[in-house]
Amino acid sequence: MNNQGQGFLVNVFLHDEEEARQVRVEMEENKQLMASLDAEIAKANAALQELLNQRAAAQKLLESNHAPSDGEARAIRDIIRSKESLFQELTGKIGDAEAELDTALSQAEGDADPQVENARTVLVGLLQERDAAHETLEAHRALLSPIRRLPPEVLGEIFIQCLPKDPPFVQARVDRCPLLLLQVCSNWRETALCTPALWASIRIDITTNSCLPNLAFVKTWLDRSGSCPLSFQINESLQMDHYEEFMTTASSILALYAPHYHRWRNVHLEYEDWRIDTGFSKLHRGLEPPESLETLYLARDFWRTNEEAQLLLLLSAPQLQSCNWVSNTSLADICVSFPQLRRLFLERPVARDVFMRILDEGASLSVAQFFVLATPSSHSIGPQNDLRILRHNLTSLDLTTDLFGPLFNQLELPSLIHLSVRRFNNIPPHPTPVWPQEAFMSFLARSKCALQTISMNDTDIAPSGMSEFLRHVSPSLEKLVLNNDRRMRHVIVDDDVLRLLTRREEDADECVCPRLAMIKFWDCHRSTDGVLADMIESRWKTKTSAGPGRLLNIAFLILEGAVDHPEDLRRLNVLNEERLGITILRR
Repeated sequence: MNNQGQGFLVNVFLHDEEEARQVRVEMEENKQLMASLDAEIAKANAALQELLNQRAAAQKLLESNHAPSDGEARAIRDIIRSKESLFQELTGKIGDAEAELDTALSQAEGDADPQVENARTVLVGLLQERDAAHETLEAHRALLSPIRRLPPEVLGEIFIQCLPKDPPFVQARVDRCPLLLLQVCSNWRETALCTPALWASIRIDITTNSCLPNLAFVKTWLDRSGSCPLSFQINESLQMDHYEEFMTTASSILALYAPHYHRWRNVHLEYEDWRIDTGFSKLHRGLEPPESLETLYLARDFWRTNEEAQLLLLLSAPQLQSCNWVSNTSLADICVSFPQLRRLFLERPVARDVFMRILDEGASLSVAQFFVLATPSSHSIGPQNDLRILRHNLTSLDLTTDLFGPLFNQLELPSLIHLSVRRFNNIPPHPTPVWPQEAFMSFLARSKCALQTISMNDTDIAPSGMSEFLRHVSPSLEKLVLNNDRRMRHVIVDDDVLRLLTRREEDADECVCPRLAMIKFWDCHRSTDGVLADMIESRWKTKTSAGPGRLLNIAFLILEGAVDHPEDLRRLNVLNEERLGITILRR
């Protein structure tokens, strides 16, 4: 019926059937063409929608820190290519706009010319558009960054490497790791919270007014640490008045860590007030020494008698490698030996017999700091006339004592490379010399050690004794520190010592201390003007024919009566301009 009506309408306007047939063919072709166009439009719309979806996904990725999928990565690369093309196009237009502005400026009579203003407006608009395109381009490039494809385990390990290594205690601050990591994105936050090692270390400071961080925060921090070995530092600093509110905080914090006693690795406990309840009572007496404990720092004026059992547990830890003991309570009262300890620092006095016993029992000690009262007293334990020589493999010894001779006479340290000596209770000036030169040189000869560093503080070794020492340690010495109290007014370094240290071309093979790289002469030096500069210059210049050896890199000097050393000052300043490293204090 429809065909008949259609044929009737066609026949009305056409002369014959052939023309009508042709018209019907053309109409059919047009219908097919329209259908094809509709399909193309639908396909284009679908592609457009897919592109919009991809752009939306890319925008969503920009707001997160997730790794893009393969399809998202392809879409991002397409966006990057389009932005790069746009950026290049804008760069070309900016060049043209700058040229137009230059032309307008050359033709205009003033900056207010309309053509100049229009050229500037166009240029500013193009620059802003280029900056926006560049920002978008860099943001999309960042989406393909390899860090987004890292597994959580690897990312967590990277986070762990962001923690401070020295000291091994983390301050809970929002601008430092690990709290800083929680603020980057949800993915990083989740990874950080699921990485126990990030929360295994903390520093806690307790003052009269606060505890930072507070107890609840410390508990949350501890809960996140999982089963990792723990490192924690508690610093208590309370004043005498109005401290009741916080006097039990240290005990409460240690009570949080007491159930995890077996996980303690690095422990630093510092209590200013001896009345504070430290919380050691929370450690049961029946516990075994902590297997994981490696470093221990204990600072308190006096430890109570009922705390000694818990202290012994910590000091007897089988893996303990480093211990600092800062207390008026003697280690002899704890009755502990250190067969496995490698580093021991005692900052309070011990008797000579205790010092010798600790060394005798601590065969593994390598680095030690001792404060020894070697003068015999009525409180000394054991015979003071025991002259048995103790051989030990210490490599570094920091020794403060009131009497050096008895100690030098009883020690043999063949592995010693760093030695620091400091005289205690020196009442300057000394009425008579107290430095035991013969005992010191016998100690060095007996030990046959290759000293690299020597630091002498508040000693009255004579210049002749210093020269003898320098000749003895000449092949190995690299650092020489001589530091005296100004009130002593004792000369250790004079013209003879300086001339001995001066490198000369004619006796290059006989140069004393050719490896010397650092010196410090502090309130112990007196010489003729120019002699000090001769010595420094002979070891300072980058080009020298004075034989083999290292260059001097650092020099700390005090010049008494600087007006009497104009030549030294002038030449040393010239050397310091050539290569920094010389510090001069003038008096």
